[in-house]
Amino acid sequence: MSQTIIYSARHGETEFNVQFCLCGRLDIPLTEKGVQQAHTLAESLVGKGIEIIYCSDLSRAVVTAEIVGEKLGLTPVPDARLRETDFGAMECRKRNDPEYLRRSKAFAERFPEGESILQSAHRVYGFLDEIIEKHRGQTLLLISHGWTNKMIASYFRDMTNEEFGGFVLPNCEFARYEI
Repeated sequence: MSQTIIYSARHGETEFNVQFCLCGRLDIPLTEKGVQQAHTLAESLVGKGIEIIYCSDLSRAVVTAEIVGEKLGLTPVPDARLRETDFGAMECRKRNDPEYLRRSKAFAERFPEGESILQSAHRVYGFLDEIIEKHRGQTLLLISHGWTNKMIASYFRDMTNEEFGGFVLPNCEFARYEI
């Protein structure tokens, strides 16, 4: 049987990325730079054999996916399971906020009014299990968010807690995984 290839990319820049703020479930748009990043991402994916695009249903991921999809001749399929981790009451805080940093290492502890890292991983892992089974031998592109990309990376390779915590996929960059 042929290999399944999954490309995983992060959406383009948002104002919250510029301000170094947490943006989980808030639905904020791309900046002008984010739109340009999406066009650059699209160019870099030409010739990779991508057959299907899945994306988070939040607009920053949808718009990125639509720009890429237009270039590749594909219509993205939004899926809420690719949403960012729900940071709850911590949304809009700076990423260096001491309480956020503490909670980001407590995998089973929910962010106040949000979800835990384990809950987020369960959602993302379930999605990956499903699409890998459904699309065996195909090449897929997933466009999502920073923490979602951490979950995806940890699905495909063993990571220590420190490696997981330090994993960052910059805006509109992608990783490649083979099964």
